[in-house]
Amino acid sequence: MGLLGGATAGQAQDTRQYGFTIGVNRVTLQSPVSDLGSYFAAVGGGVVRQPVYGPVSAQAELLISQKGTRVDREEGGAIDYGAGYLKLPLLLHLEAPSVQSVVVHGEAGGFGAVKLFERQTPGGDVNLPFDTGRSFYRRLDAGAVAGVGAAFPIGGQRLNLTVRRVWGLRDAARDVTDQPFPDASFPAEGKTRAWSLMLRLGL
Repeated sequence: MGLLGGATAGQAQDTRQYGFTIGVNRVTLQSPVSDLGSYFAAVGGGVVRQPVYGPVSAQAELLISQKGTRVDREEGGAIDYGAGYLKLPLLLHLEAPSVQSVVVHGEAGGFGAVKLFERQTPGGDVNLPFDTGRSFYRRLDAGAVAGVGAAFPIGGQRLNLTVRRVWGLRDAARDVTDQPFPDASFPAEGKTRAWSLMLRLGL
């Protein structure tokens, strides 16, 4: 699951707005040949929103978003195969009429992403990355995003929380023949998947 939230100045804005967002992703891969696990990873970056017509706005984000999957080891434990991407979601944002100072919104669109780094860590409480020198993820990823959320007043601010589902639409996995962890091999193919819960500030 990923986390998205934020503070807004009001439901209807007629000027371009800027802010930032922080949150957490629950990430995994969907693979036809492997039963894969998931784990939590961070996400954050900047947001620009431009009103289009009435309650509809165009929203662009520039995020550092971590993706990955957990592969269980045969004799216990697991390996988390992670990668960090520079991600550009382009979305349509729709706000519903305010009900008792609470504004519900929906958003949907697509994203493109380019890989920045990779790391492999043992799953569980220990978080020490391995330096295997191998690349498991393709450099580019793209897909679709949809989410719902609400903005509500707290202490003079408007807290904006959004839950998103993210679907990668292309094969993001590289077929690595020389696996560094044979008992927890990375899949030869897979598409990124994530739930996101986010906090958005400054809008």
